[in-house]
Formats: sequence, C-alpha cells, structure tokens
Amino acid sequence: MSWFAVACELHRDWRNDIEGLGALFSNHIPDYRNLFTAYTAIKASK
Repeated sequence: MSWFAVACELHRDWRNDIEGLGALFSNHIPDYRNLFTAYTAIKASK
C-alpha cells in the first residue's frame, strides 16, 4: 500500500474537497498534475 492509496482511503468522499487533496497529489505526482490541470480547465469552462 502506498501513501497515495492511504490518502484516498482517508479522504473517502471526493465531492467535498477535490481542490485540497488534488493539489497535494499534483504537487507530488506529475501524472496526477496533468489530470488535475485538465479537470480544473474543464470545470472552469462550464
């Protein structure tokens, strides 16, 4: 089990704080940074 899996399990509900946990992941995982950037761009365009 990795720290990523533990953080996801502790967070449980992504609807409440995607920006906070997403920012943490994007600072430490380059591939997740790309996903988070795409998510925020789509969210901003709506």
